[in-house]
Amino acid sequence: MNLFLHQLDLCAPLFLLVFVGWGLRKARFFTDEVGTALTGFTFRFLIPVLLFDMLSDLSKMPPVDWRVLLAFFGSCMVLFTVGKIVYPKLFKVNAAGCTILAMGGVFGNNVQLGIPILQLGLGPESMPTASLIIIFNVLILWTVAIASVEFGGVKPDAMRGRTADEKFAAAVPAFVRVIKNPVVAGILAGTAFGLTGLELPTFARDTLKLVSSATTPICLVVVGMGLARYSFFGAIGKNLCVTVTKLVFQPALVFLLCLALGLPTLETQVATLMSTLPVAINVYIMSADFKAEEGAASSSILLSTLLSALTVPLVLAFFGITG
Repeated sequence: MNLFLHQLDLCAPLFLLVFVGWGLRKARFFTDEVGTALTGFTFRFLIPVLLFDMLSDLSKMPPVDWRVLLAFFGSCMVLFTVGKIVYPKLFKVNAAGCTILAMGGVFGNNVQLGIPILQLGLGPESMPTASLIIIFNVLILWTVAIASVEFGGVKPDAMRGRTADEKFAAAVPAFVRVIKNPVVAGILAGTAFGLTGLELPTFARDTLKLVSSATTPICLVVVGMGLARYSFFGAIGKNLCVTVTKLVFQPALVFLLCLALGLPTLETQVATLMSTLPVAINVYIMSADFKAEEGAASSSILLSTLLSALTVPLVLAFFGITG
């Protein structure tokens, strides 16, 4: 209990900054346009620079066990598949709505909230594993969501009759978009430089450190400003199902898969902690794009973020991390 309270005390400033962002937007100190601009600034500049900075010393860090992808995304595929089966029967939703609800249970806020929490709880050594999960998270889950909607829509056999080359050509733009994603680009650039074993000049290193030090607080405030746009009361039943799946079932399943695969302690901690993060704002973006379950998506983002202020310290305490 004392360790949990210690972790709660360590994580409190992070979630307090989220609340500050929420309060600033609710009090109308800033408009939605300011929040949108800050979100773009963090995603396109601050976070890529932070990730580059952390990964630029990759050659000095322990190697990553790639089996962590099996544990993390194995849980995603299991829970997503169960959701695709259960939600249509439980809530009578269509293919797009079912995809949004199922995706909400596995797509976490790995970047804006995850990176600051991993920095605090596990330190820079966690970044190679976290970066690997982030890259494949963007690639796999967005692709699965789009494919699920497209193949589950009114024309489920639209791909029939296409040649292998035509199917490949249709998939290429999605992969190009992933590579061009600023966060992924920052990870790839940092990894490439880190593997060379070279040292950055002092002035460049100091500049990166200055930008990196600003990233965490700004990211957390931006998360709060984004949450202020959403409603807590949209689709309560669906909201609760998505939130419980994301904050309870996924971390438990990831942890069990890590044990089954015999993963090292650090990879197990990173994967489990990342699976404990709240529903990503990307899920709402998906819902708006697919025009399905916007209420459930927005309310689950808000509720899961609030509850993660308890579940994240609980997981850190479970692993005996003292901070």
